[in-house]
Amino acid sequence: MTVKDYKVEKKIGDKIFIKPVIGGKKTNPLWVSNISNKNFEEALKKSFIESNAFTKTEAIIDGDWVLEVSIISVSRPKWFNLTVKTTVEYKLYNKNNLVFSKSINQSGNATMSDAFYGAKRLRLANEISAKNNIKALLESLNETALDSTASASLPLVPAK
Repeated sequence: MTVKDYKVEKKIGDKIFIKPVIGGKKTNPLWVSNISNKNFEEALKKSFIESNAFTKTEAIIDGDWVLEVSIISVSRPKWFNLTVKTTVEYKLYNKNNLVFSKSINQSGNATMSDAFYGAKRLRLANEISAKNNIKALLESLNETALDSTASASLPLVPAK
């Protein structure tokens, strides 16, 4: 799920704290594949570093940048069409002020050439959908004027 093929034009900050992701589900080995909170959070952290948006991620709230992430939905494909659609809501705070908020919808598709076994295709489609969602976040952040001294295009809203 980690985005390794995208670099931001300008680093946003030195360090970011990503609050525990909510809304995901662990995969039950006897049932269908899901996107877990932990796996999505790890992919986000690695993607931020790989993209050069931030220098490092923090284990505790220690800096100015904080990201809240909610997995809103992960669609279940119907029959043979293994396209997964993922909706994730992101809220980025700088110094306790909301500077970016967006709900992102992305899809991922896995075909028979990716994996013959249906359960594996579904897992791959989940991963591709999540990766596409994270990449869309990075692209959106890159397009928004974010830095530690200036606010983004959103009006400032105190953090909860």
